[in-house]
Amino acid sequence: MKLYITDELINKAIASVLKRGVSLQKDIHVVACSILRVWNTSGDVSKAVSQTNALVEAMPGMSRKNALKSWVEAHAGFVWNTDENQFVYNSKRTKIADDDVRQGIDTPFWDFKPEPEYKPFDLEKVLDAVIDRANKRVKDGVKKSDNIKSDRLIALKTLIDSWA
Repeated sequence: MKLYITDELINKAIASVLKRGVSLQKDIHVVACSILRVWNTSGDVSKAVSQTNALVEAMPGMSRKNALKSWVEAHAGFVWNTDENQFVYNSKRTKIADDDVRQGIDTPFWDFKPEPEYKPFDLEKVLDAVIDRANKRVKDGVKKSDNIKSDRLIALKTLIDSWA
């Protein structure tokens, strides 16, 4: 890997990343919308789901595959099969309406499902949530398969309270 050695080169590379990223995201959207349009005119849902799966597979790791998946579920009505790691179509929906295609065109996948805000790890919140969850289970009734030792739960709560 060749690294950039000046601020000027780094700034040029950043501009290039921006330009290519915008271009790639637009290309993905155009392909996805084209799949919907061809399905609309041909009626071939099998080809549409196959091409959609190929598009998802072709997307690089840095791209927002989950946003595209949500967009596809909303506009094409395909369902993501987690066992097969691919879309499948509903046998009751083998056609796509013009309006569904138009809505897909008008709403790019990255706007359809915006990227969630970054949330740093908060140990205190995580521990509070674990204690609250365990206390709720104790209140609602511990199941045979649960492993909640009340003395440890009390000790953990005491330890956390001592931090304040």
